Amino acid sequence: MKGKLSKILNIIVDVLVVLILVISLLVLTMVLTAKGEGGVPNVFGKAPITVLSDSMKGDKEDDFSKGDLILCDVVDKNADKKYEVGDIVTFKLAGVDIDKDGNDDFVTHRIYKVNKDGTYQTKGDANLSYDQDPKSSSVWPNVSNSNIYAEYHGTKIGGLGGFIGYLQTGTGFFLVILLPMIIFFLYQAVRVVINVIAYNKEKAMNKAQQMIENADLTEEQKQKAIAEYLAQQQAKTEEEQPQEEAAAQTTDEA
Repeated sequence: MKGKLSKILNIIVDVLVVLILVISLLVLTMVLTAKGEGGVPNVFGKAPITVLSDSMKGDKEDDFSKGDLILCDVVDKNADKKYEVGDIVTFKLAGVDIDKDGNDDFVTHRIYKVNKDGTYQTKGDANLSYDQDPKSSSVWPNVSNSNIYAEYHGTKIGGLGGFIGYLQTGTGFFLVILLPMIIFFLYQAVRVVINVIAYNKEKAMNKAQQMIENADLTEEQKQKAIAEYLAQQQAKTEEEQPQEEAAAQTTDEA
């Protein structure tokens, strides 16, 4: 029963480690690729973007809410694509800081009007006015192709964006990724020590049995001899351990 529980525990730990590694790899990829053009993360042509507001919250199939993770298609800047009314695009404009962290943020809104000069007017489905409405309290400039970095086609994972955003903070990375990895390596170290002790004990037992089997003794004498041999090996191990620690301490002091 104990062995079965140990195997189940090992499987659970291994699965958790794989999940943590996958998540950490995703976060690392997002951070590294975000250093490219415009700062948009690029994971195999997809831009995972955390939604920072409820401006696109609604009842349409392609609407999304604050905290969602939306997967947009990264735009090829050399293609000079022409967007149409109804397209949802991810763009960045100077001075648009939604989360008030001092950095310009990506905005994913729907195109509601194409201007004669080829620029676009955008709007969040939940907003009452256009982003470029001069009557609004914070009017944004028109969006041009140079401002657009990705296009959204409806793929999202509800609530995951907030979690990914938390992982990108120092506290979140330490608590969710770094700390579990430290615990895992300590757990593996303990497993190695236990396995080494068990192996040495089994090896000593086999050696004792082999020696005694070759001797002309009764069964009772054989069992007694095995017990005495194992006791001697245990005492020898306990005697050598303080000596090794003393030697290591002397080396450190030197």
